[in-house]
Amino acid sequence: MFWSLFIAFLCVSSSYQRSTPEDTSYTAAVVEYQVQSNSTINLKNYVVLIQDASAQGADIVVFPEMTLTRRESVVVPINGALKEYPIPALQPEMYDEILVSISEAARQNQIYVVINVQEVLNCTDDATVEYCPERKLYLFNTNVVFDRNGAVIDRYRKINLFGEATRTPALTPDLGIFETDFGVTFGHYICFDLMFQVPAVQVVEKKNITDIVFTTMWFSEMPYLTAVQIQQAYAHSMNVNFLASGANNVGVGSAGSGIYSGKAGALISIMPGVPTTRLLVSKVPKVPGEVEGTYPGPIYDDPSTHDDLILITDPSLPSHVTRLLREESEDFALFDKDVLCHFQVKLRKRDGATNYRYRAAAFSGVRSFSGVATGGTRMCSVFACTGDTIDTCGKRFDKFEPNTTGIFDELRITATVPEAKVNEGLNASEAAYFPISLDTAIMPLKTNDYTFEKIMFFDLVTIITMDLKNVDAELYTFSVWGRQYTTDGQTATPPVEQNDDDGSSTGTDTTLPPATTDDDSGPGAAVTNSISVTLLVAVVMILLWQ
Repeated sequence: MFWSLFIAFLCVSSSYQRSTPEDTSYTAAVVEYQVQSNSTINLKNYVVLIQDASAQGADIVVFPEMTLTRRESVVVPINGALKEYPIPALQPEMYDEILVSISEAARQNQIYVVINVQEVLNCTDDATVEYCPERKLYLFNTNVVFDRNGAVIDRYRKINLFGEATRTPALTPDLGIFETDFGVTFGHYICFDLMFQVPAVQVVEKKNITDIVFTTMWFSEMPYLTAVQIQQAYAHSMNVNFLASGANNVGVGSAGSGIYSGKAGALISIMPGVPTTRLLVSKVPKVPGEVEGTYPGPIYDDPSTHDDLILITDPSLPSHVTRLLREESEDFALFDKDVLCHFQVKLRKRDGATNYRYRAAAFSGVRSFSGVATGGTRMCSVFACTGDTIDTCGKRFDKFEPNTTGIFDELRITATVPEAKVNEGLNASEAAYFPISLDTAIMPLKTNDYTFEKIMFFDLVTIITMDLKNVDAELYTFSVWGRQYTTDGQTATPPVEQNDDDGSSTGTDTTLPPATTDDDSGPGAAVTNSISVTLLVAVVMILLWQ
């Protein structure tokens, strides 16, 4: 009898192997969840996925934005009843069924759980202890965090809504932060928040957070902002572990989830082109980027499966200063206001029946995010086009065919941009720059397929070099892409006249002479010479611009 009980105890204990503060890693799970309208079925599915995550040793599992409740609203009284009775599973009569069921699942499976719901706040009730600027009902897009005991330990309301006309942005811009028993403090936010200084930059820089939870129903946009592409780029530039859980609804362009670790890139990621629900699990190093041992890595779908994935196009492309690339070696520069872009390119065709054309681009201005908001952008880029004109760029051919992308035997982009200042009130940088890439699987390149290096000069300019190392890459996009938060909310930059031949655009295209002298014949001399010229021109240009 004793041995039977002892063995049973071992079996139960082994299923709940928790990470500890002393461990160098923890285990995370994120869910790619197919959107469906039945909340009862969603809740049952969530409970099963929580069980599965726990069975695979996960310490935390993250669910996407708005895939649990579609129309129903949930009261989350974190400043009221939850202060005294923080575990809904133990007081089921006091709370919504959703909070009770997720609390019970977290408690039974000894796992942290992050869900997203539509929260309702009744500010016509005089008994409420919540902040209420008006006497009315408020709806919020809200993350709710449960600990291993099923207690609600944090609530975060989305600050930057993407349309969502019936909902209200967070009444105060409070950051989402929670601590765990395995020694990791997480920041968390929701979908469109990723594009903004508050919270996406502030939560990392002000609070020294190294691990981020991200719930999303992303609408992927070519060439710079497809889901996994920007998730990996954010983790790289902010040097954080990033747990991204995406809603799956390919008919509107929503897909993409992953777990990323700083400059090491994707520990596991997925960008499905078909309806999918999938649990992604990986160990995560507590120091971002310091990955040891094996991990699952990106999961690639056949590119033809993305033919039914709706992808929108960046509306600011016609406002970029661009030129078509030739199928030869080129060394030239483009500039737009305070951004100077130096390109070194050697391009040739593949043997496909049809082929993409490519444009180099420079942009410093303000873009629209699908008419919902505007944001400042600075970038230097190469992107694919289905034809010769700018309106064909940032698009795929309707049906995928192999051997349609170009072969880049060389592709180096050097971006010279103003040095990013820090907003002292927010304790957050006023600009951020990301290594953006995209291949035919609608996935970013692996981080060893390119280099991304920054050099700062005189507190005036930053030179960022992005250099392609994988000449076999089938590219849609390769870009130094930046957000300039100080111009958010301004009017979007109007289109500019485009040159649709392979020549140079007068006044915006500067060809840099190759370094051919004996003194410049050593390794790296040509690059150094180009950077020196670029820096000189950039400093003068930026001083004049200011």
